[in-house]
Amino acid sequence: MSILFITVGGSPQPIITAIQSLNPDRTVFVCSDGAKGSISQVIGGGTPCEVRRGAEVVERLPNLPTHLGMGDRFNPDTDLVRLDNPDDLAECYRRIAQKISGIKTADLNSPLYADYTGGTKTMSLALGMAALDYGVTLYLTTNATRENLIRVDRGESTERAPTTAVTVERVLQQDLPKLLQAYNYAGAIATLRILLQSLELTQEQRRKLRGLLDICTGFDAWDRFDHQTAWRLLSLHMNQVQSYGLALKRLLSSRQAIDPEFSAAETISGHGYELVEDLLLNAQRRAYQQRYDDAVGRLYRALELLAQSRLSQTYGLQTGDIDLEKLPVELREKYSAERNPRNGKIQLPLWKGYVLLSELAADPLGQLFQERSKPLENALQARNYSLFAHGFKPITENDYRHSGQVIQAFVETALERIIPDKNRHPLAQFPTDLV
Repeated sequence: MSILFITVGGSPQPIITAIQSLNPDRTVFVCSDGAKGSISQVIGGGTPCEVRRGAEVVERLPNLPTHLGMGDRFNPDTDLVRLDNPDDLAECYRRIAQKISGIKTADLNSPLYADYTGGTKTMSLALGMAALDYGVTLYLTTNATRENLIRVDRGESTERAPTTAVTVERVLQQDLPKLLQAYNYAGAIATLRILLQSLELTQEQRRKLRGLLDICTGFDAWDRFDHQTAWRLLSLHMNQVQSYGLALKRLLSSRQAIDPEFSAAETISGHGYELVEDLLLNAQRRAYQQRYDDAVGRLYRALELLAQSRLSQTYGLQTGDIDLEKLPVELREKYSAERNPRNGKIQLPLWKGYVLLSELAADPLGQLFQERSKPLENALQARNYSLFAHGFKPITENDYRHSGQVIQAFVETALERIIPDKNRHPLAQFPTDLV
């Protein structure tokens, strides 16, 4: 059932033309209220509608529903939006938007139209804004050779208003930046897909939106540690995201060095700790979203991965299966006792990995661990007591600010100590504006 929203002003003719042209099943009239308001043209008795030529009244008509023979297609109890002050934009927008929202909620399938020709300039603006915000198709009744700038005279036609460019620009300049600033890639992807699926776009508009969709989907994959998919999509748009693309190639190299099941076609050699940096940045994004359990979980993994990467890169040691022959002689007996009788492997969890680093001569990461082991141990307790680890206590913002920041500061300081200045190319936080 099609529904038309239409603003009513001084002249009834454009309203008559619009309703006859669009032939809606239901019409909602937006009127100024009061004794002198345009509402009389909709529910007034007698012949309240005046057709004028200049100052001269050339014809008098009954109210619009009666003149148009609308019958049960108009219900004065439900199909009127009364405006006390037709020059108050906030009031006009609020009441029109409430009516549109209520109808859309009650009936998701009915096509909605809006003609904003009549009424005050404020009423027209409010209906146009609400229509754009709620996805209502806009129409304008006018004469292509219009000479009267005050009102629409006879000879007009109702035509669809071209709003695609306005809708696209509003989304790109207003909606998309808000989503990206919140690192809400799912929301950004959904918004761009709606534009591509629902609007008749020019080739250039479609090309731009598809490119942004690729980039947002790429960062979404990266945010979920699907680095292969991220590279496949972002590499298509290196002219827009070159610095991130190059950083991702270094990250792919870092992951390939530590993950035996991962292989990347294109990499750039980096310092080897890019995956640790990536986890820190991911933790910051989760904290921004107030997902503190997720943030601390990523910090914990960054701390663990830092020790694993250091042992692997520098000493050829894998924490999942320590090779005693690669340890100093004086440590072999001690770590032989760590052998797991079930699988025969010497496996070191996070803390023992750092203890081993502290026992390796002059290792800067091991030395930092010795300096900060006590506050680091206390910080890890918040994570261990959380539901995501071994307990039942959710991690609060306060926990994150205190315990989480201790872990982050430790990892950041460690990276500064173990990565030579000439090799440092820190990963940047994801962009919050792509337009």
